[in-house]
Amino acid sequence: MDAKRAEQIMRSPAIIGVKYRNNYVWIEDVDKGRNTAHVTYLEERNTLHVDIDQLEETGPVETLH
Repeated sequence: MDAKRAEQIMRSPAIIGVKYRNNYVWIEDVDKGRNTAHVTYLEERNTLHVDIDQLEETGPVETLH
């Protein structure tokens, strides 16, 4: 994923699935200068900064589990 798409997902009114290392995350913030994103694991609620290119878009989500 690139920074522009990460920002689009973050600002989207739709829920779009994103995974980091096979775990779903919520994009909290994007730092284009460093090409990183602040994300929260949905299941564990842990937050971390990751390289945007390691994020994987999985598509629209109907409901959160």
